[in-house]
Amino acid sequence: MDTSSAAKGLRRRRIYAVLAGGLVLGVGTAVTLAAWNDSEFAKSTFTAGSFVFQGSTDGTAFADHASEAGAADLTFLVNPTNLSPGDTVYAPYAVKLTGSSAADLTQTVAIASGGTLIAADLAFDAVATTAFGCDATAFAAGTAIPTSITAGQTVNLCLKVSATEDLVQGHTGTVTWKWEAVSQ
Repeated sequence: MDTSSAAKGLRRRRIYAVLAGGLVLGVGTAVTLAAWNDSEFAKSTFTAGSFVFQGSTDGTAFADHASEAGAADLTFLVNPTNLSPGDTVYAPYAVKLTGSSAADLTQTVAIASGGTLIAADLAFDAVATTAFGCDATAFAAGTAIPTSITAGQTVNLCLKVSATEDLVQGHTGTVTWKWEAVSQ
């Protein structure tokens, strides 16, 4: 056999031996690294809060009146269909928040279009009262309507409507109050 062939064969075997050793070392290292790896996990379940905002014309039976078309009919102590300048009428209303979230509370008053009643014909005001019911005495003892409401809270309201000196004979129209609860 030729010495150069024998040297090439020996060199080839040495290369294979080094590669095989590296392969064994690499697999051993990978196994060793895998044995020293560890993981840790944590989790939690999240649920959004909720609330239901309802109103009542008698202070006890609350229901949803979620649109202008489904608005509750207020009962005024004096019939508001024969007003003269300077007349004032009162109506009680209550709002309640149920659920698990608090909310910001806002109130707006709007005169529906289609009638002849205009904003200058009437003046509107509302206060919060300690008990359900509304007349001049309850209104005078009332406080500012809160700007926030908590879950389970009922806010008794006293609504006051006064006919202004600008009231025009025969003007008619629908007035809608809107209270809005917005989650905090």
